[in-house]
Amino acid sequence: MAERNMLIAMVLSFFFYLGNVYNGLTKRGLVEFVVGFILNLLYYTVSSTIGILVFIWFIYVLYDTYVCTKAINNNQVIPKFLTQIDLE
Repeated sequence: MAERNMLIAMVLSFFFYLGNVYNGLTKRGLVEFVVGFILNLLYYTVSSTIGILVFIWFIYVLYDTYVCTKAINNNQVIPKFLTQIDLE
């Protein structure tokens, strides 16, 4: 894989949960986006207490994007999604 710009990946994850789509990890990025979208939808329509889950997911996606971008740029193995699921 070609080297990826960390700043672009992190900005896309910060605003849209799509940093890993930019990284070429399309399935992983789309799963992160869909889960984030659903959590945000539930937060705004059902209960504001879901906000803690939105925050946790947001932090995880940023961390995951960072780790994946770093692995791609260093030619390392990309870690499994949520440490258990292979989405490649």
